[in-house]
Amino acid sequence: MNPNFCDKAFMLKRSKKDLKQLALLSQLPPEVITDQPRITIIGDYEIVVENHKGVIGYEDTFVKINTKVSPLLIEGHKLVIERMDNETIVVRGEVRSLKYFLEAGKEK
Repeated sequence: MNPNFCDKAFMLKRSKKDLKQLALLSQLPPEVITDQPRITIIGDYEIVVENHKGVIGYEDTFVKINTKVSPLLIEGHKLVIERMDNETIVVRGEVRSLKYFLEAGKEK
């Protein structure tokens, strides 16, 4: 097997520290290598979440998104999921807060 070949099984065996070093050496953003979510906030009206694991719940006052870190809760008014694909979710509306949850009832 080619030692430069990075298949998924190889990546799963690597430690977080090794993956971060690989990201630095390859000049790729760390979230690409480690599958961490990348969250971009634009003003108080748009949030872009990359590397998500799906939507858990959605109403016009909240959007709960699953990520590798933990569930992410976006709260606000008139929230809509403007766009969603396998990698990116774009939420628009009057954004009021953004929270991570480690376990039920425990905020990060």
